[in-house]
Amino acid sequence: MQARRQTEDQAGSAADSGANQRRAPRVELNVEIGIDDHTNFYVGFSENVSEGGLFVATYRLMPLGTDVALTFVLPDEYPVFVHGVVRWLRDPRDQSASDLPPGMGIEFAELKDSERARIQAYVNANAPIFYPD
Repeated sequence: MQARRQTEDQAGSAADSGANQRRAPRVELNVEIGIDDHTNFYVGFSENVSEGGLFVATYRLMPLGTDVALTFVLPDEYPVFVHGVVRWLRDPRDQSASDLPPGMGIEFAELKDSERARIQAYVNANAPIFYPD
């Protein structure tokens, strides 16, 4: 438990500085996300998305590096199926982030061109909430 907590703390620090290190604009996306880690399936809620990944608000955190299959529906009403990797965590026990929802930053690992184009179109059609440097 000690090692995992340390990893989560380090990930929280990375998350705090993540907005300053983004390579692509991130826009608001409030939809249900189906998450499958190959042993369990559950639902979280997205808060934002970019061409590189998304944030899933959830209290059920997965370990860093976990491969996941994600399913969500963009406003065009067609489902998106992508694979990703958990890259950072916002632990609900972290008092410094108490005003922020807990969850996971997931980087898209395998993204078909058609899925990338749909996500890119959605991002381009919406105002960014963070700006890349």
